Amino acid sequence: MGTILVTGFEPFGGETVNASWEAARRLEGWSCGGHVAVAVMLPCVYGASVAAFVEAFERLRPEAALMTGQAARRGVVSVERLARNVANASTPDNRGVARGAAPLDPGPERLEATAPVREIARAIRDAGVPARVSTNAGDYVCNHLYYGALKYLRGASPWTPAAFLHLPATPEQTPLRATRRRLSTADAARALKAAANALI
Repeated sequence: MGTILVTGFEPFGGETVNASWEAARRLEGWSCGGHVAVAVMLPCVYGASVAAFVEAFERLRPEAALMTGQAARRGVVSVERLARNVANASTPDNRGVARGAAPLDPGPERLEATAPVREIARAIRDAGVPARVSTNAGDYVCNHLYYGALKYLRGASPWTPAAFLHLPATPEQTPLRATRRRLSTADAARALKAAANALI
């Protein structure tokens, strides 16, 4: 069977869980269309998150990659169309590193998803979960990972469909400045399954 790599992040910002990993790990071993999902938790650390993605990709050689992160200020699933070559978050990562307003590297200003983001968003909505296409993957580790992963894939496996989904916080979480609209882990996992189906 082929493999679908599904990633989520470890908790950050004092939280004990991360909505993205809670959803991603529910897909471990799930199969669809002759493919099986393998869930990998990434560190919420700028450089290390990209390195962990690359290690997992080279080890698994998946047919598709679905990256996820938590966006507590958003009330619906956001399918990210772009990764931007910038970091501008005052919040430090889990190793205490904060990035100012500066390019991530000398590469392009932005990179586009290698998957049909509109079809993914539509598939998620068809599964009964609110979703939209977004053009802002944020200024924190999520965007850093997305940009680094897409840049790596351009050289290593340009035909691999890859996309990033931002998930709202779970009802049980209490992150600062979070929207009141939350998404249960069961619904988030349903959204990821719909997205994975659209990817392959």
